[in-house]
Amino acid sequence: MIFEERYLRNYRVDGIAPNGVKIGLLDFLRELKGGADAMPRLSSYMVVGVDEVLYLGEDREKISLTIHKILQSAAGALDRKKAEVQIVCRGRLFKADSFWLEYRMEKIPLDIIIGTPTKLEIRGVPVFTTGFNLSS
Repeated sequence: MIFEERYLRNYRVDGIAPNGVKIGLLDFLRELKGGADAMPRLSSYMVVGVDEVLYLGEDREKISLTIHKILQSAAGALDRKKAEVQIVCRGRLFKADSFWLEYRMEKIPLDIIIGTPTKLEIRGVPVFTTGFNLSS
């Protein structure tokens, strides 16, 4: 699930409750590369910092592909462990023909990382969900 930080319960009474473990994107990716099978069953992560990582990166496409590959390779293990992952963005999310994040006055594509997500509403809050091909 990916959504804007402003929709967290911290900011809205009807907002989304943050998952149990708050972790930066780079630390989360490091854990996944170390072996998602080692993660506890029924874990719940709130991943922050995707905006900054992509905004500050010199080659956003290369960084996005690397993030995608790590998430893709860990998808099966995360699914088996029934892990719940929230990706929380400080910027604004938009979905049209593509999916992107507006952050610090820049349009940052997210398609490379998560493809084309499905937009849902949870208690009036827009969230996007995606699933990786678990057979890969």
